Amino acid sequence: MPTVQEALKTPLAGDYQTCGLKKPFHVLERDGDIHCFVGFRNKTRDFDNEANVVLWEKDRLITEAVAFIERLGEVRLGPCREETIPEPDTLEEFLRSFSIHGNLASYFPPILEKLGLVEVFKKGRALYVKRKTDA
Repeated sequence: MPTVQEALKTPLAGDYQTCGLKKPFHVLERDGDIHCFVGFRNKTRDFDNEANVVLWEKDRLITEAVAFIERLGEVRLGPCREETIPEPDTLEEFLRSFSIHGNLASYFPPILEKLGLVEVFKKGRALYVKRKTDA
């Protein structure tokens, strides 16, 4: 399991799938931010324009997200649309200070999984994230 500092050196660009519905999205890093291009399916991708989900301050976001997850042990993802208020102590609520978009908890955990920092698991009908262990 890499440390957070080691993980921050790993390039994030690539293709991903959301946690719940396994919808494809593409990630690029630009100006220290994470840009998620969502819903391209079979259309030609236009990466020259701004992504439809942007998470600001990549290094700070990853560092603080991992600390948040470690502090709570496991965190419910709780994704919801941007016009609704996320439930307290969910990853969605935490992520809202790093973006103006909604459903952030659908896009950010796969990035943390690729970095080897967390694992996403299902408990009942809800998805949760916890710090990955070597065990």
